[in-house]
Order: sequence, then structure tokens, then C-alpha cells
Amino acid sequence: MNIEQQLEALELKPQETKIYLKCLEKGESKLSQICKELKMARSTVKYSLEKLQKQGLLNIVQKNSSQLYVALPPKNIISTLRSRKEKIDEQIENVQDFLPQLNQIYSSSSHEPKVRYFKDKEIKMIYEEILDSPIDETLFIGEMDKTAEVVGLNYLKSWMKRRSELKIKTRAIRVRKGEFSDPIVNSDSKKYLRSVRLAPENFESPNHIIIYGNNVATISTTKENFGFVITSKEYATTMKNLFKEVWKNSSQS
Repeated sequence: MNIEQQLEALELKPQETKIYLKCLEKGESKLSQICKELKMARSTVKYSLEKLQKQGLLNIVQKNSSQLYVALPPKNIISTLRSRKEKIDEQIENVQDFLPQLNQIYSSSSHEPKVRYFKDKEIKMIYEEILDSPIDETLFIGEMDKTAEVVGLNYLKSWMKRRSELKIKTRAIRVRKGEFSDPIVNSDSKKYLRSVRLAPENFESPNHIIIYGNNVATISTTKENFGFVITSKEYATTMKNLFKEVWKNSSQS
């Protein structure tokens, strides 16, 4: 990534990034100078400058009856992100306080099965939901290398650590050809509250399945890059029974 792409990853729009970098380069600038050098409309530049000021990235000062835009030290980006993180952390705490009530409303709204669809980056939401669920065990079937490709190995390792910290156990049926050696991901480990068995030799499962509570999540490979969750007590019971049969016929790792 170049600098502009890095700044855009911080939720700055392309024009805001260009304006911020121009202010950094000049030190202090008039509105008309920025418009001229970047060949942007005055209204666009003015709006972007005001937004950058609110984000703590520049100041507006008066000098000899002129209004100047002065870039603040780049380290202010860190302060801005920390402030944003504090607000997000506070929002998470607030939501967690009334999440049980929302879940109760959600689960009692209908006895019909619920099907939810996830695409691309949304797939991680399934994993986050698992950690937020009132469960003590998950059941997994699939190829670990394909799972890591979908959500990223670093995310998967972090998720497994968080799962074990929440005391959520897992039983995993792994497909042999999809294994790799990372101990956090792969081992039959008391530390990570995980029991692992290897599926029968000819067993194939390109998609991976996670059963948790009354939910069954099916997640595809990166080729199709989708996932869906079915919430149904009867369907989850059926899948748990199928899991038990495959577990019986799987070998210890």
C-alpha cells in the first residue's frame, strides 16, 4: 500500500487524503491555493477541510486577515484512532448490557427456522456471533487450510484463543488433506479446549460446518466466498446427530 491507500484505509475519502497530504506538504495554505493546486471545486475542498479539522488532523488559523489551513503533526492520527477506539469500546459495553434482551426478542419472534446469508468479509460476523452465543461447545467439520483462507490465518488463531478464554469447548472433525502444522489451529489441545479427530480417508468437505446451540453455519471456500446460518432447533439436532456418527467413525489425530 502507498501512503494514500493507507490513509484511505483510515476512512478518509480520496479527496480528503489528497487535501491532507497537500496541507502536510505546504505547512499552511489558503483555501484558494489548495483548490488551484489540486484542481478541485471550492465547495469540495472547503467541506473536506472542515471534516479534517473535526478529525483533529488540521487547524484553521487567522493570519493577516486571511484564513489558513495548517496540518497538525501526523502523530495526531494515532490520537484520533485511539479516541475512535474508546468510543467503539464504550458502544460495545453498552450493547452487551442489553444484548440478552435483544436476543430474547429475536429468539421468541418466531418458531420458524431463520436463514441468514453472509458474503465476503461478512463471514467473520458468523465467527463473532459464535463467541457471543450462550453456548459451551461448538462442533466443526471441514478442511482447516480452506477455513484459514476464508477468514485469514491470523484472525482464525486470534478467534481460537478468544474462544478458549470464554471456556467454549470444541470438537473438530478435520479432513486429512486440508491440515497444516500450526499448533494453535491444528493440535488436539487441552489448552485450547479442543478435541480433534481425522475424518475417514475418503471423506470430503470443501465447505466447513460449525454447529453451535440451535444454529448451523455452512461456509464455502474462497472460490464462492459465502456463508449461511440456519437457526432451527430441529435442524441443529439433526446435524448434531450426524456429527456424532461421523465422529464415531473418525480416528484420533
